[in-house]
Amino acid sequence: MSVTTDRPATAPDGPQHAGDGGRRDLRLFLVGQVASVFGTTLTSAAVSLIAVARLGAGAREMSLIVVAGTLPALLFGPLCGVLLDRVRRPRRALITADLVAAAAVAACGLAAAVDVLTVAWLAGLTVVLNSVGIVVESLYFSHLHALGVDDPRTARGKLQSSEMLSRSIANTVGAPIAAALGAALLFLADVFTYLISACCLMLLKAPDTRAPREDTGRPGVLREFRDGVGVIRRHPLLSAFTAYLFLSALATSGITTQRAVFLLDTVGLPVALYTLPAVVATAVGAAGALYAPRLLARGVPPRTVLLWGLPAAAVSTAVLPLAGGGTPLVLLAMVLSTALPLLFGAAVNIALVGVINDEIGDQYFARITTLLGSVSTLAATLGALLGGSAGTALGVRSGIWVCVGIDLFAAVVLVLVARRPAPEEVRP
Repeated sequence: MSVTTDRPATAPDGPQHAGDGGRRDLRLFLVGQVASVFGTTLTSAAVSLIAVARLGAGAREMSLIVVAGTLPALLFGPLCGVLLDRVRRPRRALITADLVAAAAVAACGLAAAVDVLTVAWLAGLTVVLNSVGIVVESLYFSHLHALGVDDPRTARGKLQSSEMLSRSIANTVGAPIAAALGAALLFLADVFTYLISACCLMLLKAPDTRAPREDTGRPGVLREFRDGVGVIRRHPLLSAFTAYLFLSALATSGITTQRAVFLLDTVGLPVALYTLPAVVATAVGAAGALYAPRLLARGVPPRTVLLWGLPAAAVSTAVLPLAGGGTPLVLLAMVLSTALPLLFGAAVNIALVGVINDEIGDQYFARITTLLGSVSTLAATLGALLGGSAGTALGVRSGIWVCVGIDLFAAVVLVLVARRPAPEEVRP
């Protein structure tokens, strides 16, 4: 099967019914997605506290919840990508995802209210929410094309930055709200965030359609999956990015595994200050998501943003193991090593969507993103083992340096390999 397919007469980045209606729809879409992200993050942030404080979960039970969260991407991600690329009414799928999430959260809320909530319930909720996340992440950019906004790239930046701020706020307030309200009220209140998202989607006036595909017969799921893999393999930038993503996620997970021990024990950061840099970092990352579309609007190619942003993010991580010399310097190192990768990473995410749209096409978006998500999840799982082993064998500072070295190596390889232009057979 040829990897080139006909694209719609109006490119996805072009306005289809721009104007007041498009702006209204965009505002509703943004409010709905922010509410959905807030709800998912709030629940995820509170699950650990509920498991430990209410259910007495230990390390074994917590590992069950964590592993449950990785299963959708590892087991079903690629298959979901094929099926989601077939969806012709993305809004209906997004509404269904919100309602499924609301039902799962409500079920846990009722279980908590009648005192039958268990770790297995929380693990099941984690599976459902992460499965819903795959659907949302694969479709919401595609659905954005149908809203006819004047500047889709700027709209993506606003959407992503708003989601990052929403996620940061939810992570910050999740545990206190869970402690104040209790599990039952937290879950039942969280149901409304998904219902708000579903209502906003229902109120959109734009047609709920994607561009029709060329009617050449429907190939099998396995054939479409192989086709998606083939697009990545034959596209120099995406194939190099996939290899980079695996190594970078491996390194990032290894660093995350060792960060708390390094900061609290090795360099003596006060516990009360441990979460402060994360708040600053999220705000900086949101700024990156807003600024990236401006770069693209000025004519900077998306692949240029990608090839500069990823090495910059990798270099930024090297600041963390340099931390030392007192609390102010440790805080500075922690903020820089957390905020700068988020800043560059947010810009890269916007640019990656641009590369997929400009050089491949929206018809492969779900397959590509779910494949990349599965690669990242697998690497993160292995990276946690790597970080624990390296930190134990070498000490946490040296263990972090090992992970930083892997990240830098991946960035260098990416730049060297991905400078070649995309061949014509993978261009739309």
